[in-house]
Order: sequence, then C-alpha cells, then structure tokens
Amino acid sequence: MQDKVIDLLNDLYTCFDSIIENFDVYKVETIGDAYMVVSGLPVRNGNLHAREIARMSLSLLDAVLCFTIKHRPKEQLKLRIGIHSGKY
Repeated sequence: MQDKVIDLLNDLYTCFDSIIENFDVYKVETIGDAYMVVSGLPVRNGNLHAREIARMSLSLLDAVLCFTIKHRPKEQLKLRIGIHSGKY
C-alpha cells in the first residue's frame, strides 16, 4: 500500500508542477501531502501575488477533477487549499 501512496503523490505532484509553470509562483517545498507555493518571491511582483495564487489554485482544482488515482480509479480526489497573504 505504501508504494501506491508514493506513486499517487508522485503523479499528483508531477501534474501540479506542470500547472504552476503557467503562473508567477515559486514552489517552496513538498512535505508529505503538503505542497507549498508562494508568489512574489524570490522576485517581488507588486500586487499580483494574490491573483497569481488564486488563479493557480483554481487551475489545481480543475486538474484534480480529471485526475485518476491509479489504484482507486472510481474515487474522486479532493483538494484542500489554504491561502495566506501577509504584510511585507
């Protein structure tokens, strides 16, 4: 079972990596099932960071709708997204 989870996460993160290339975002790290992305770093992009993160998030949500879990093809993947915009 552990191999199936690793394969699932690898497939999912490969999908996500191809999506984030279309936005002004930077993948900070992937830990377990957490995929951390920022916008406006390492190069500031003015007030565009919130828009870029929101647009990217919507694209990720669209992608999981057609994402197939190889070992459970009849189940729909769910995605939890949290957005934090702090002061700089």
